[in-house]
Amino acid sequence: MLLELQNTSTDDVRKLLAFAQQNNLQLSVIDDDFNNYHLPGKPLTSSQLDSIIANSRISGTISLGEAHEIICSNLHGN
Repeated sequence: MLLELQNTSTDDVRKLLAFAQQNNLQLSVIDDDFNNYHLPGKPLTSSQLDSIIANSRISGTISLGEAHEIICSNLHGN
């Protein structure tokens, strides 16, 4: 999971890290350089994104199964 904390003080981040440590949650800090973010799998194609957006606009939602299938196929390169 990737969290983006906006308008957060250093003290609040320290509290979050202390809470995570007390509850055995593994958190790590990633610097602000956006070029260092690497997510597994290949990015969705324009047509896949268009399809997801179109389907969600038509129905108001996109099925979890369909989203899962698209993401998994990109992650595993199928």
